[in-house]
This record gives sequence, structure tokens and C-alpha cells, in this order.
Amino acid sequence: MVTVDQEEYIEQLKTLVNIESGSYNAAGINRVADQLETWYRELGWYIQRHNLGPQTGNLLEISNRPADHYDVMFVGHMDTVYPDGTVAQRPFSSDGVRAYGPGAGDMKNGDAAMFQVAKHLSSSILEKLNICMVYSPDEEIGSIYSQEKLDEIGSRSSFIYVMESCDDHNCHCFARKGRMHYVIRFHGQAAHAGYMFEMENASAVLEMGHYIVKLMGLSNRKENTTVNVGIAKGGTAANVVADFAEIWVEMRFKKDSERERLAREINRLIQSAPFVPGVQVEIVSHEAAAAWTKTPASLKHIAHIRDIAQKLNIEFNEQDRGGLSDANHLSQCGNICGDGFGPHGALIHSEKEFTVIDSVQPCVRLLCAVLKDLAEQK
Repeated sequence: MVTVDQEEYIEQLKTLVNIESGSYNAAGINRVADQLETWYRELGWYIQRHNLGPQTGNLLEISNRPADHYDVMFVGHMDTVYPDGTVAQRPFSSDGVRAYGPGAGDMKNGDAAMFQVAKHLSSSILEKLNICMVYSPDEEIGSIYSQEKLDEIGSRSSFIYVMESCDDHNCHCFARKGRMHYVIRFHGQAAHAGYMFEMENASAVLEMGHYIVKLMGLSNRKENTTVNVGIAKGGTAANVVADFAEIWVEMRFKKDSERERLAREINRLIQSAPFVPGVQVEIVSHEAAAAWTKTPASLKHIAHIRDIAQKLNIEFNEQDRGGLSDANHLSQCGNICGDGFGPHGALIHSEKEFTVIDSVQPCVRLLCAVLKDLAEQK
């Protein structure tokens, strides 16, 4: 039976957490990559470091052998959401049950667990399967530098497991909402607020207000489609009619039909006459990520993993998630994808972020069993 040395895992997690590696700290991310490379070289694995440019750290592609095709691809990310100085303020700590620190639950716990999976694979599995461990440098900022390389590797992989933390009760993820993000600007005509009825004016802030009401109204509870105007700003002073305003809009959806509806409504608003005569409206930024939905093949795979987990007496559940991860775009590569396969973590992106230490054992055991099953089918 696979047995993880918990003390070794804790020490590895401590090492990773105590390396400052915010998304914009390329040097720190590369120090994490250096440490991971050292551990994998001790296993004799093949290391490729991909330089994605000076803005970010390297992407690690680590495999048990050079291969054009991978049977299984594991995915982790080395960056965190925290600014430089966070590690000094609250470095790794543990109370024996939970481990704390920046990135402990998102997702340096999964990064270390990936190594433990590699370490505990039997020679028969390694002989039959081509296995790849990929560590990206910029997931927390949308994989803006790494997505192309991730998708290139993903398109050469049959199964992909993203090692983000699992939720309570070993709840894994096989579907995530898609996302559209808009930045919309409003250009009006300034005037003294005390002479609004006498002077030519057009309030960009008033136009923005109409847009906020309309956009927030596009949410659909039945379809679990959410629309949020998270940032709204404009104007210069209370006694000046605002000639400029801007909103940042985040839309999340489960169905492609909802994505089409939202895009259609946005375009209709932009192309219609303004609510406030004289105001001009423009979209200055638009980003989109596809929804990740279950397929018949993925449903079959979920059921199969559940059977393997039951035989190991490991709890296995699954639940869709509203947040994004690399699984959103990797799932579009034509393979079977799973997410939330790392150890249990919670309160991520906060000063209370943690991972549950005992959860690494069932995490590694299950994944080794899944790979054993795949090897036996070849």
C-alpha cells in the first residue's frame, strides 16, 4: 500500500510555502521551480524548463521519460496571490492538523503532492505510462503567459488532473463556470453642477448607473448565471457633472447558450442610443474563458474513479465550481480532465489559508491507484 512519509511532505510543503512567489515575482517563482527540479532529479525524471519571457517564471514540464504523448498530465502552479513580504509576515506554520502560510492551500500543497505521487509510482506503472508533471508560473493571473504552452502539452495528453485543493469531504471538480470580463468606459460632457439646466452637459456617471442596473439584471438564478459590476468609478468632484466613468463587469455561466445571451445583451446595450444624450460608450477590454462541462466520457471516468476510491475506502465526491482554473482551457483540448485532486485546502487567498495535513495520504493513494488502473488497461 502507498504510504506517504508525512514528515517529509510537511518539510517539502514548508520549503515551498516559505519561498515568496507572487504572480509578478518571476525570480521567486523560479526559486520554487529550482526546488522542484532538485527533487525530481533525485527520482531520475526528465526536466524541461520553458522560458515564457521576462514577465514571469519558467514553466516546468517534468516527465518520467521524453515522450511525444502523455498518458497522464498533472498540473500545478507555483505562483500565489500574495504580495512580496507576506512570507516574512506569516511564514509556514503548523498545529499538527493544519498547515498555514501563503499558498499552503492554493496550491503548494498540490505541488508537493504531485511529487509524492511521482515518488510512489511502481516500476510497472512507470514502464507502461508516459507521465508528465507540469508546474505553471502564472495561474493566479489567468495563465496569461503559460496558457499556450499548457494547451500544447494538454493536447498531447489523454488524461489531465489539475491538483488544486479538493473541498470538504474529498469533493473534486469536473465542471467549472465560464467567464466573461468587460471594462466599459463612458465619455460625457463636464459642466458646473449648479448650472445643469442652463449649460450643456452629459453625465457619464448617470449613464454608468443605468448600465449597472441593466447589467446586474442579466443574472439568471435558474441557470446559475451571475453578473457582477465589481468596480465602478468616475467623476472628479461633487460639483462637477462627470465627463468620465468606468465599470468592470464579471460574468459567470455554466452553459454556452448563456454566454451567447450575455454577449448579445452587451452588444445590444452598446449599440443602442445612450440613456443620457451626449454620452459615448465603449468597450475597452473583453476577456473570455469557456465553461467546462461534463461529457459522457467524463461522466464514465468519474464513475470509474469513484469505484477505485470505494475499493480503497477513500471518500470521493464531486461538485461543480464557479471559479476558474487551468482546467477551463485544458478541458477544451479534447481530453478527459479532472480538477481539485490535491489535498484538502480552504480559506484560500486569505491570511487564514490552510491545508489539512492528513489529506495528503488519501490524495496520493487514490492517484497512484488511478494510474495503476490505467497501466493495467494498456
